[in-house]
Amino acid sequence: MRFAIAVLAVWMLFVGYPTALECGDDDDDSTFPPEEQEPLFEKGFILPKDSLECAPYDTGIPQFNCNNHGSTIAELPDGTIAAVWYHGVAEKSRDARIVWSLKEPGAEEWTWPEVIYDDPEHSEGNPALWVDEDGKLTVFFVSIFGDSWNQSVVRMITSADQGDTWSPATTLRDDYCWMTRHRPVRLANGELFLPLYNECLAYPVFMRSGDNFATWTEEENLSLKFYWDHRGQIQPSLVVLDDGTVSALTRDGTLDNHIKRMVSDDSGAAWTASESTALPNSGTSIDQVRLLDGNVVVVYNDAPDARFPLTVALSRDGGATFDAEKNLIDECDAPACAYDYPSITQSTHDGSIWVTYSHNRRTIGWVHFNEAWVLGN
Repeated sequence: MRFAIAVLAVWMLFVGYPTALECGDDDDDSTFPPEEQEPLFEKGFILPKDSLECAPYDTGIPQFNCNNHGSTIAELPDGTIAAVWYHGVAEKSRDARIVWSLKEPGAEEWTWPEVIYDDPEHSEGNPALWVDEDGKLTVFFVSIFGDSWNQSVVRMITSADQGDTWSPATTLRDDYCWMTRHRPVRLANGELFLPLYNECLAYPVFMRSGDNFATWTEEENLSLKFYWDHRGQIQPSLVVLDDGTVSALTRDGTLDNHIKRMVSDDSGAAWTASESTALPNSGTSIDQVRLLDGNVVVVYNDAPDARFPLTVALSRDGGATFDAEKNLIDECDAPACAYDYPSITQSTHDGSIWVTYSHNRRTIGWVHFNEAWVLGN
């Protein structure tokens, strides 16, 4: 018996049994502490402005004045950085579809965008890319069955071969009003927890799954107290802290114009009331990521009434307070700049941080930096 166990241990070592880092255990030497980094900062566009063709369904005439918006970013198992967004003539236009582009390790350029989902009868939007512990890709998104975001249904597509092929769409909820924006998180209890929001009533809602969305449950949270505690708060972005606490930051739809924070210590069953952080918000999307060293980085627009500049802030206490801020994009190249709807992820291969964002909707911009740059090391 002991011999069998020893053989099994050696076999797991050589076939690539998941490491502690892959299983979500950060208690190792791969946290990439900033004091051991040289500052890194670079930026660019995934594709040139106004270069990806779209065509209205009514005329079919190609044009390059198109809408590129709502990007989401993640790292694939081999270190490739993947960006997904929706593209079409306009927001909510019938031709809007889900596209993606890749930046492979060592590559100078991103790949030309490819369509990964297009329902010719409906407009798609707000994709959220998730890569699970086994390398399976899932894109959560909405399709509009009408003319308004209020008429959205939540869907997902999956890929088991790093995006070479994609599944048909699965509808997670066919009732209207619920919307996607950000990726799910793995809870301390092992469940996958997907943040959503009610577009009609403007408050957070969630889905959870114990089997990576083979099955799932909805958490509507429609009580007077929950609604009052979180009214106007949409597009929640989640991180799970060391002790299992779930911290959510939200886009603010009130006159307070600050990013709000809500916290759960029971895997999302109950939440504290939304409270203002020190970070301003002009009623636009934000995102956050928990780094491998435990710090949290938030990407947002550092203004109460504009979608410019694009900024990151670092927190050492899970997003309650912030002690370092840096502008990613602070040069305006248009009369009214909108560098917004960011998405953020950290590479597990080198610890660097990637952000994508909508650059005046003419293209998707990217920024690549590290924690040492944020801290000014």
